[in-house]
Amino acid sequence: MYLPSCTPGGGFREVQCRDDECWCVDSLGQEVIGSRTRGPRRRCPSVCERERDTALKRKAKMAASAEIHIPECSEAGDFLPLQCVGAHCFCVNAEGKQTPAGSAGGAVTCAMPTAERRQSADEVTEFRQEVERIISGFSLTGRLRLSQSEEELRLTDRLLMGSDAALRLALHSTLQANSQTQQRSYQQPYTPQCDAQGGWLLTQCHLSTGQCWCVDEVGMYIPGSLTSRSLRVTKCLSLCQRSGLDALLSGWLRRSGAPSGVLASYRPQCEEDGSFSVLQTGGALSWCVHPQTGQSVQSAAANSTGQPTCRSLCELQGRRCRPDGSFAPLQCDVTSCWCASEAGQEVMGTRAPRQAGSALTCDRPLCPAPSITHGALLCRSAAGGHQICELVCHHGYHNALPVSSFLCEADSRQWEGNNKPLGGACQASGPLQSVSLSQLWSLSSSCSHLVGLQTVMFSSMTSRGLCSVQLPLSGRSVSLCDDSSVRLQCDGQVVMVTLRWTASVSHFPASELPDLQDIASYLNASRLLDGVRELLDQIVLGSEPKLVSMTTPSFSCLPGYQLDGAGEGCIICPAGTFSSEGACLLCPQGTYQDEEGRDSCNKCPTGSSHIGSSSVDQCVTECQRRGLRCSEGGDFLLAQPDILSGRWRCVSSEGAELEWTASNMTLTDEECSVLSRFQAASPSELLVGAKDTEVLQMMTSDLSACVKACAVEPSCLHVALYTEDKHTKCELYSTHTLNTHCNTSQKASGFLGNPQAEVFDWLSCSLRLRGGASDLLVIRKKGTQSFVKMRMMKVVSEVFRTLVFREASLTDAHRFCLEGCSQNSCCDGFILNRNDLDGGTLLCGLLRNPSVLMCGDQDWDMIGQGKANRICGGQKFNITDSSLPADSENMEESIISFQAVYLKTGSAPAPVSAAASCPPAEPGAPLDASVQLKFEALSEDDVLVDPQRKLPALNFWLNKKNYNSQNALLWCLTRCEAELQCSLADLRDGDSEGFFSCVLMSDSRVCGAYDKPLRKPCRPLLDTRPNNTYMKKTDLSGPVKSFYDRISFQKMVAYSVRSRISLSENTPLSEGFMACERRCDEDPCCRGIGFVRDTKSSGAGVVCLALISLGVQTCGEGDRTNWRTQDCKPSTVQSSPEPFGWYQKPVHQWTPSPALCPPFSLPAPKLNTSLDSWARLADSAVSVDPSVTSYNVIHVSRDIASDRDETRDWCLHACQEAESCTSVSVSETESATRCILYPDTRACGLSSAPDSSNPTSSCKLLIREPAPQVYLRTVRLPLVTSVSIPGRGTLHGIATKTALGSDRTTVVQFLGVPYARPPIGSLRFAAAQPADWTGTWSATKPRPPCIQPGDLPTSGSSEDCLYLNVFSSASRVEPVPVLVFFFNPRANQDAGLLDGSTLAAMGNIVVVTASYRTAALGFLSTGSAGLHGNYGLSDQEAVLRWVHAHISLVGGDSSRVTVGAERRGADILSLHLLSSSSLPPLFQRMILMGGAVLSPALVQSVSSSRRQALNLAEELGCLTSDLTNDHASDISVATCLRETPVHTLNAAQTKLLAVSGPFQSWAPVAPVSPVALSSLHRVDLLLGSSQSDGLISRARHIKDFEALQGRAGGKEAFYQALSRSLGGVTGSGLLKEAAAWFYSLDHSPSPAGYNLFSRALDSATRDLFITCPSLWMASLWANNKANVFLYHQPESNANNRADVSIPLDVQFAFGTPHHPISIQRFSPSARRVSLALMTYMSSFIRSGNPNPSLVWEESVLPRWMPVRAAAAAPFYLQLSPALKQQRGLRQNACSFWKQLAPKLSDKMGADL
Repeated sequence: MYLPSCTPGGGFREVQCRDDECWCVDSLGQEVIGSRTRGPRRRCPSVCERERDTALKRKAKMAASAEIHIPECSEAGDFLPLQCVGAHCFCVNAEGKQTPAGSAGGAVTCAMPTAERRQSADEVTEFRQEVERIISGFSLTGRLRLSQSEEELRLTDRLLMGSDAALRLALHSTLQANSQTQQRSYQQPYTPQCDAQGGWLLTQCHLSTGQCWCVDEVGMYIPGSLTSRSLRVTKCLSLCQRSGLDALLSGWLRRSGAPSGVLASYRPQCEEDGSFSVLQTGGALSWCVHPQTGQSVQSAAANSTGQPTCRSLCELQGRRCRPDGSFAPLQCDVTSCWCASEAGQEVMGTRAPRQAGSALTCDRPLCPAPSITHGALLCRSAAGGHQICELVCHHGYHNALPVSSFLCEADSRQWEGNNKPLGGACQASGPLQSVSLSQLWSLSSSCSHLVGLQTVMFSSMTSRGLCSVQLPLSGRSVSLCDDSSVRLQCDGQVVMVTLRWTASVSHFPASELPDLQDIASYLNASRLLDGVRELLDQIVLGSEPKLVSMTTPSFSCLPGYQLDGAGEGCIICPAGTFSSEGACLLCPQGTYQDEEGRDSCNKCPTGSSHIGSSSVDQCVTECQRRGLRCSEGGDFLLAQPDILSGRWRCVSSEGAELEWTASNMTLTDEECSVLSRFQAASPSELLVGAKDTEVLQMMTSDLSACVKACAVEPSCLHVALYTEDKHTKCELYSTHTLNTHCNTSQKASGFLGNPQAEVFDWLSCSLRLRGGASDLLVIRKKGTQSFVKMRMMKVVSEVFRTLVFREASLTDAHRFCLEGCSQNSCCDGFILNRNDLDGGTLLCGLLRNPSVLMCGDQDWDMIGQGKANRICGGQKFNITDSSLPADSENMEESIISFQAVYLKTGSAPAPVSAAASCPPAEPGAPLDASVQLKFEALSEDDVLVDPQRKLPALNFWLNKKNYNSQNALLWCLTRCEAELQCSLADLRDGDSEGFFSCVLMSDSRVCGAYDKPLRKPCRPLLDTRPNNTYMKKTDLSGPVKSFYDRISFQKMVAYSVRSRISLSENTPLSEGFMACERRCDEDPCCRGIGFVRDTKSSGAGVVCLALISLGVQTCGEGDRTNWRTQDCKPSTVQSSPEPFGWYQKPVHQWTPSPALCPPFSLPAPKLNTSLDSWARLADSAVSVDPSVTSYNVIHVSRDIASDRDETRDWCLHACQEAESCTSVSVSETESATRCILYPDTRACGLSSAPDSSNPTSSCKLLIREPAPQVYLRTVRLPLVTSVSIPGRGTLHGIATKTALGSDRTTVVQFLGVPYARPPIGSLRFAAAQPADWTGTWSATKPRPPCIQPGDLPTSGSSEDCLYLNVFSSASRVEPVPVLVFFFNPRANQDAGLLDGSTLAAMGNIVVVTASYRTAALGFLSTGSAGLHGNYGLSDQEAVLRWVHAHISLVGGDSSRVTVGAERRGADILSLHLLSSSSLPPLFQRMILMGGAVLSPALVQSVSSSRRQALNLAEELGCLTSDLTNDHASDISVATCLRETPVHTLNAAQTKLLAVSGPFQSWAPVAPVSPVALSSLHRVDLLLGSSQSDGLISRARHIKDFEALQGRAGGKEAFYQALSRSLGGVTGSGLLKEAAAWFYSLDHSPSPAGYNLFSRALDSATRDLFITCPSLWMASLWANNKANVFLYHQPESNANNRADVSIPLDVQFAFGTPHHPISIQRFSPSARRVSLALMTYMSSFIRSGNPNPSLVWEESVLPRWMPVRAAAAAPFYLQLSPALKQQRGLRQNACSFWKQLAPKLSDKMGADL
């Protein structure tokens, strides 16, 4: 039973409902007809809407083009303040009553009602209440309804669009999560992520789907920001960053608070956290802004130095501030107190009543601490020498560090322990990243099966498809296995097998598996687990596999991340940390990590660092840390000043102060280098009072002189200094054993498997001295010259005596070994070794006849240039391997900390008797003499010698006692054969007596490079002349070892050639190619080959180039680009067809030791590249569009691209060298850095949701492929307001601000520029003549428009009207495309209605609008030379020639010109498609708005035009008798018409046109049919029509003029003329009657019947003369393979408010709805359509395609489909708020005119 719903006052509610139906009622409860709907109804029509409905019904019955007031209502149903009737506007109040209006810029302005905007926190509250109502079972009666189809929507851009997107998504996900039909473990409702103040977090994530997107400060979705599942959470830009990016990309300042005088190049300055810098500067202006909104607060003041400055934000906000202007940590208001972060943000959970506020612990840390982004560090007052600080993250952020409490040591101001706070510790949580599942199996099998089983199982799982799954839709395979997938463990006689499958969530596209639960379900249902048992049965027979346990798919985080506190998402490990076992840990001391999301830290290249270091700059040496004098590398300089005392002292290379060197005199590094060779002996090392010492010399001198004397004396060991008789005296003691005394512990035998080793628990040596003065200072030399420390650190021979010291200093051990060797006649030297064996020991080995010394301190393996086939870290001491530490894989690498070889100098050979008792020398291994056949000897002619070059080498010294010269050579060559990197072997006498020097070198040949071609054999490079030098031969036999990939580049513009081998004429190409590959195989430094034809080489010209570096590769073979920055013309080196080309060795086979190859580097750019000229773009500013065809690819080979910054700068410089290059993308491939250079590929256009109340545009940079780094040039072309026209003079224009909503930019305008001489006097009825002005021309205001029929003498039109206006965006980075639009405004019409500024700025183009002569002044013709006609056409040609000649001066590209026109002008303009005088390149594209080349009234015949001319002459009295065709009569008429006042002539032609039809209007003269297919210019074409544009509306001014003249019956005559035109150009009565029947033109004589007739006639003539010709032309051009795009604008609400003197589609195209004088006339939906049409048009002007990009979101800007060839019903875009693609526009009507009409009129067939 229905019960009415009543108001509290007892009246009927306007909405009544029963069951699922609702309807509206009036005050009496009567149902409003047509209001009944199913489901909840929001509201009923308001008063405004009801009045509007009534007015629309009334207008539908009026005559065509009639105007009445149609009330305009808001979405809420209220009267809009501004109401209009055509050009007349007025203001109304809320009841629709007219009120007084204001005026601004000539436009009527009305006060807008204010409305408070809800904050995001309110929206979240409403959201939660809405969700609760749904879950509680209440029906959704609010502002949203969720249909069944919407429940199935995936998370897409379309779903996120709109003001209700967040609520819609929340409702959708909540219903899914609470579904009763399935249990979804990972399905969680989406909740908007907010900060503590209720504001939106800029990054929003739906954890259940794993996707994130960006919103602005009010929660509106940023189009295109929705990411697929990816590792890193989307980095969304703040308002400041977006404003800066928009300003960079588009030139628009978004909602900027900048002063009006700011330069066009201004971009807001932002802080690191994304907020606005308080101080903003632009040009000469400076001002202060709010850091969150960017709104100006006040002008900046000048400080004491004259620099602009602002008060701090704390002071600007009137908060409690510290003396330095920063926020006080404790903030209070009248009721409460709270802790504030350094940014002034309230720390959640700290607010307390004011009386308790003093108890809050909000102190700042005493220890150095960074500013915590998204958090704060709250500290207690220091107590007990310590301060406790707590890290608190703001709402929505999580602490990524393992601890949140930190302890600061108050005195040292250092953080205690291994923890300290990091600025990036607070991170937002993102979606889960990895999915894994596992199984544990047991096998009843012997553990012997473990050998190789793991590898077999892994390969078997891979081959059987158990390591991957195929996605359900695409079929793409996703890998699930890695090295840890199979683990085996032995447990007695049971083998436990753990299988683990893991994959990144990002590998599962959301388009196929929308949420995490879908992924889990899909993996559970897959066949992965089913095949395991069968696999185990087959691999281990009889093993009886049993499933012990298994896990279902679970989600976690990838390395570099950790789970948040709730375990629902992942947070990234910040810079300064690394992930380990699921936690983010601080980088340890000596390392750093400057990137987020890493699982390791980088070792400091020099010096060390504190824990948690986040930059390599924090790696400092000890010298740098202490602030001492350091070398460029950070090492200690030996002489150091003491700033406090003013004295100098020396330090060691480790920075240890040599206190005994302190001096009041300045010390030099050279002096300290001598002093540092000594060390002070401690008193415990001295034995004084010795009688039997040996003193070399006694001196009376200062310390420095005494030490120098000892330094130059080889036998001096130490110096004793003391004071006697107030003079410093010193004694120099020799190295004799009398001067030292060593004590040891009891000797023991046996050490780690060597029973002969002598072991001492301790060793202590003392210096023996004569006396012991109280001030005695003993300085001991660190070494002795009786034994020389060799450059080599290892010997190839066993020691004959091993001494082991457990506790001893290195100095004492050295002295003990030295004495031991000196006293042993069999000892030639010793090796000293400090190691970690047995808790740490010193080993001393005495040597006899060391056969080979190796491992020189500058050898390539010792300095890290590369590896060698030897071990240099240790020495053979007869220690067994089993004695080594269990965790030591390589003793030499892990436990040796010091090793040195010392040999006797100048010692005489031991006596024969003594030698006989010595251990025998170790025999050398037998040598194969055939090794010499693998080498070829080199002479001086075979090599190049450069003493300045230091080549990488391995040095060996061969003892002449063990090797003669021949054996030494064989040993050297054999050693070279064993070294992969060795190519050259050189043997000569060594620097040390008694040794041969064997030097092994890598191949040093370089055959030139791209800029230094060498067309002759290449020679090795040596640093000395060859003596006994050999080069390894290259063996080309055997198969090719590597698969060489062909490089898809035609040219190598920077490469290094190792060898150049020319093929003989008889060598087959296949054989030569294989030999070329083998040559590269055998060369470790070779990275690729060039198998090319050198046209400058003799013979066949086929050359094999072995390449050390692939250098820089350009001119890609497969690149489909129309733009290049490099010269890609054929060169002397031909690289095609195959097998010719450039080939690359697999990268994993490139040499691991590039330092052993000849050096080659990236060519230095001509100029330095400053990053100040470039901006790195955020991901949201870039769109990947594979259809981009303007690009240039450059590859920089990885071997010369090791420095990423340098390589990036090189690519940026390459772009700067090309004038048209504006952006660069940089990415990494396996073998190269890939740089892609682009011209200006910015795409700008509509970006707001369809229901947005503030339509906005945005720009994105289009690139062909994804890249992690994209850079855009920030340099703009200079703002030019004055240009010099060659031969004429200087044009002075103006720079003006143009607004688009709340955004604004700068546009340069040149207004009223003469393009031809004034067509007055004798130039009336003459072709346009070149302009003749000189000097200076003020182009700052528009000139009067051309006179048109219907203009009154008092109007502002003029015959002197051949002027054009130029509008150029100030944000240009290169010459931009040009639109030349021909338009004749009506007299006294507001120039702002077709101001090209908005279109120029929005589309980044140059817009030119030009007037031209029309009607009789433009096309009157008698067919004779005096009046030939087509003057208006000549005007248009003159404009195009002016543009071609001069548009580059204002930033236009004369090679990219689009021409356009509207209404009758479009008809006339289309003739240029047939004209031989306007051949390209004067224009390349055309836009026709309301006209077409197939219009039946486009042209007139010569006879018809002559007849019209005579009629006009007769009307003006210029025809006194019948005019003959003689020349004199024509001249007489022409003279009369030229002398007639222009307004008199215009009145006469208006009178004639009022009673004439379209076929009798002034038109271009064409002697033949205009449609000649062979002469068509096949240009890109965009054309269309508007429902509001018709012949009746076009003639409005003519009718008005006639009405003012008082001529009765003018309207009837006009309609009769239009009716006659339906009979075609011949006036066929049969056709006219058929048209009357088709369009229902017959009518009753009543006013209503007349109105019906006018509307039908308007429709018929629109079809015949406008709409159908456009459709026919579109099809004709499409059939001729041109790009054609068609549109139609239906009737819309905007027609009722717009100034109809210009068609609505034209106004929309020029942005009229956004112009300040018109903005209140148009609704948001109309402004959105205007923005869309400007997007389409500017894109068409740029590329010939109105769609800005293939990847532009279609829910924002639908794709405009082109007209297809042979399409029966062509596609067209409907210019309505929905922007729908339609087909079949006026299909029946156009079929009538094209198919039936020709049959009714023979002449009509010829016309069509």
